[in-house]
Amino acid sequence: MTKIIERIVRGFRDVKLWGRNTKIFVATEILYGIPMQWVWFYQGIFMVHLGMDVVLLGFIAMLSLIFQIFMPIIGGYLADKFGRKPILIAFDTFAGIGSTFVWLMATEPWQAVLGAVLQAFSATVLPVREALQIEDTESAYRVSVYSFLTSIYLLGGIMTPIAGFLISIYGVLQGCRYVFLITMVSLMIMLITRQTYLKQSKISDLHSSHNDEGILRSEGYIETSKILTKHTKLLTLFILIIIGNMLFSLVNTFRPLYLIDAKALALNESIASIVPMASSVPSLIVLSFLIPRLKHEHMRKALIFSYVCSFFGLVALILAPKGSLILAVLSAVLDSARYISFYSILRLFFVNKIYEINSLLIVKIMSLTTTFSAIASCPVPLVGGYLYVASPTLPFIVCAGFLAMSIGLMMKT
Repeated sequence: MTKIIERIVRGFRDVKLWGRNTKIFVATEILYGIPMQWVWFYQGIFMVHLGMDVVLLGFIAMLSLIFQIFMPIIGGYLADKFGRKPILIAFDTFAGIGSTFVWLMATEPWQAVLGAVLQAFSATVLPVREALQIEDTESAYRVSVYSFLTSIYLLGGIMTPIAGFLISIYGVLQGCRYVFLITMVSLMIMLITRQTYLKQSKISDLHSSHNDEGILRSEGYIETSKILTKHTKLLTLFILIIIGNMLFSLVNTFRPLYLIDAKALALNESIASIVPMASSVPSLIVLSFLIPRLKHEHMRKALIFSYVCSFFGLVALILAPKGSLILAVLSAVLDSARYISFYSILRLFFVNKIYEINSLLIVKIMSLTTTFSAIASCPVPLVGGYLYVASPTLPFIVCAGFLAMSIGLMMKT
């Protein structure tokens, strides 16, 4: 017990060594990360209850990804030219507040499509957010930053039964609208706080103030791509992140539907919220006590282990009989290893490797990561929709194949 307390204290001690912007980001991310977990889980269910079929749902997800192909590059350019803070606030307001408001008011399928398109614009600032939240914090303390951020999202998963409770009382459509309202108000508070307290980072000032001057000018996207392909380990991590995003596109779109589908597990819509809650609890324990202590030389093995766990988690979901809440929970618990490794270990690996090469490349490489992830993921939801119609288990069989591919790549690095 004493050792556990010491680890917790050590984790909070690292917080004191974070940069100002990092502290503000993590503190305000609570207002985004918790309610958005509810939105992501029930968004597809809400659309189906508005009258969409599964194939159309996959098409909407694909349409959203098409926007993500171009917007991150535009966001990287705008951030270098005008500064990261104003671009972050502007697009988070447009995409976050705009999409939740549209979903709140939606009564027709086309309105839900509009909300999904608006949400896609949030991809514009994904690389900007990635850079601004950690670049004023030394690399030795970034692991705790990613751990805290991932913990926030896991906490949101633990609290998903709150959304399930609203849906059990008011029904799927009205209950989801209350979830969207809570999320919209929470995002407003977050954006006002960030506008008030965030400051331009030193690197951001260098970009915006000396955007065209010699050594201070960051490389263009063509030159950045050449640098990326020259570094084998960086390229491998780049590919793994792309595969990871493809998996999220498939699993996040179709797993909530699979849980409640009469042809699949046939769980009640409100009971289904127990699945993300149950999987988040052990994930939070692992993230709090094991990930911060993970040594650099053990991270590769940890990634491989997490992919293996996720593989067996998807197998459990595929084999689970109708009404089996226990196997659904077990599957989500095992698959949560992929979530932890993606958002903490893998991304930390990737960001630190970029900083080893050139710190000024961070926004452009992250922009390329988001763009190529969108290109690769673009057909995935639509194809997944057709696969789901053919057999609800097929999208998850494809995911298991992608995980096997990821394990093979990690074994070669």
